[in-house]
Amino acid sequence: MKRFVLVAGVDYERKGVDFRVFCENRVKRLAMANRAAEDLTFQIFDVKSGKIITREFTYPGGRRTENVITTTPFTPITHAHYNRVASGGEVHYKFKDGQRGMMSITDIYAAVRSIGSSDPGTLLELSFFSHAWHGGPILVNSLDDGFAEGPPAVPGGPPTRIAMGAARDPDDKDPRSGKDFTPPNMTAAELVLFQDAYHPAGYNWNWGCAFPRVIHEILHKLEHHADYRPSGLPDAQTFVFRNLDTTHIDQLASWLRKAFPDPRRVELDFGELKRFFCLATLASYSHHLAVNSKRKTYAGLIGTYSEYDTGARPLMHIHTGFSRHFRFYKNYLGFSFDPEGRKYGEYDPSFTC
Repeated sequence: MKRFVLVAGVDYERKGVDFRVFCENRVKRLAMANRAAEDLTFQIFDVKSGKIITREFTYPGGRRTENVITTTPFTPITHAHYNRVASGGEVHYKFKDGQRGMMSITDIYAAVRSIGSSDPGTLLELSFFSHAWHGGPILVNSLDDGFAEGPPAVPGGPPTRIAMGAARDPDDKDPRSGKDFTPPNMTAAELVLFQDAYHPAGYNWNWGCAFPRVIHEILHKLEHHADYRPSGLPDAQTFVFRNLDTTHIDQLASWLRKAFPDPRRVELDFGELKRFFCLATLASYSHHLAVNSKRKTYAGLIGTYSEYDTGARPLMHIHTGFSRHFRFYKNYLGFSFDPEGRKYGEYDPSFTC
């Protein structure tokens, strides 16, 4: 038996995307590719509807049969669960605080641990289909503000605010790389169960974007610098930038812990630039997921974004216009790519700077 856990986030941007469709298409593709006629179990966690759909494929006598079980253990999410926020001429939708009963990333982790407990070594794929950022899949677009809403101090009064410290904010339903895999949110024993779930060939896949624009812009400026070469540059090669703005400089200064007194002439060795992109990669949710699951994770490289396939049974792929980024990560940070040719980077658990 091979197991698959597929997660469909909410289209909180209201752009007409149903991420559940990508999960269903993934099931169809993997079932069609199952030429060995192995028994397969797919669990689809649909955050928006609150449903868990289990699709089991078995092959008695060599003929495929399918059994579907649907439950709704979580509260469905509607527009009423969001605040409309206008900023800079754009409209954003933020998940309201104080809401309970909706599906959370913690429920996904619990499902994986359950496999680790009851059927270890069988989880072949954990996939997230959603909007995303370098901090991970965005299941609902909630906020980790470090406080939970408690009962009012007086009847009819405002809710109290409870500081959470290292614990996850219960108002927050989205992944957090700095909290999710450490106590008190996941104990050492629970982490072992999480790891035990995976098949020896198991992997994770974050299908959404990983596009902090400022990091993309810095890499773009490096790749178009007169002294840049797509391979073979030594770490000692010096680059002088005269086209960085305050946002770029602040980002470099923060990550590299280095001051740049003259913003009109920013000088960096290539080794420092490599370290900047390496550190951004280490901070990503995809890296943390790879390390804590002890399994490779396919995800967008930092500074790239995904788009939707066209044609039959569409999934997602990384936009092909990032070819220079692909070469940089491959030639200078040692990245490989996903086996399906979708240009998702392979985050290896052993990756380091």
